[in-house]
Amino acid sequence: MSVPRRAVAVRAHGSDSGDIDRLCEIHGLRVVFTAYIGAGSVHAPMIAAHHALDHDADVVLVPHLGIHEARSPSWRTVTRFADLITAAGVLESGS
Repeated sequence: MSVPRRAVAVRAHGSDSGDIDRLCEIHGLRVVFTAYIGAGSVHAPMIAAHHALDHDADVVLVPHLGIHEARSPSWRTVTRFADLITAAGVLESGS
């Protein structure tokens, strides 16, 4: 059995925590920190990056993020050092 990859989860207030559990199971992740943000927070990518670096995470998990948001410049910055996983798909590190 492989070791789960370390993930920082970003959860919008009011979102379903089951989405995080489901994506962790699918992708073999272990959440090491969860950041709670306001829906639509413009600071979310910076918060996610900070905690991913602090917690040596391989993945930033943002279930509520749509594919168009995930491809925005601010979220693409996260992929310089971690995979970005959303309910819509995966943007691998370095992509």
